[in-house]
Amino acid sequence: MSTHVMIDCETLGKGNYACLLSVGAVKFDPRVDELGDKFYVDIDPESCVKHGLRMDVSTVMWWLKQTEEARNAVTDHERLDLPAALEGFADWFGSTSLPTWGNGATFDNVIVRNAYTLCDIACPWEYYDDRCFRTLKSLSDVRPPRAGLRHHALDDAIYQAQTMQMIVRNLGLNL
Repeated sequence: MSTHVMIDCETLGKGNYACLLSVGAVKFDPRVDELGDKFYVDIDPESCVKHGLRMDVSTVMWWLKQTEEARNAVTDHERLDLPAALEGFADWFGSTSLPTWGNGATFDNVIVRNAYTLCDIACPWEYYDDRCFRTLKSLSDVRPPRAGLRHHALDDAIYQAQTMQMIVRNLGLNL
């Protein structure tokens, strides 16, 4: 089985050092329709700022315009400090680097990697395993029906992995 990881972040910023609210991830094989282990963590924004991540006023205002359900999904939970959240993600990820997909060449993977650097914790995947789901997604209009809550890191990671599986199958890719 070819194991890949799809990650998604919810943030309070748009830059490479955006303040993390949550990280969701799922392990999967892009060639089959099943999903593997899942990970989700809510992160304390104060801890993120303390470690050097940044909030962006326009993103905070964007969150205020989202549905009440989406806003509650990122506010109504116990939150871990940033180092504990990153350690938990690394434990879940495992000790072997895997192809790690994020929705944008300069977003999810970069932000999480920068958080690891700021906390002086080793990132669980190697730089050469960074992958851009947005680029792959642009190659096909195939999309599965949407399930889960938009702007919930785990629900988005699952949807992105399922979309990728459909695109890989549709295009006959061997990832």
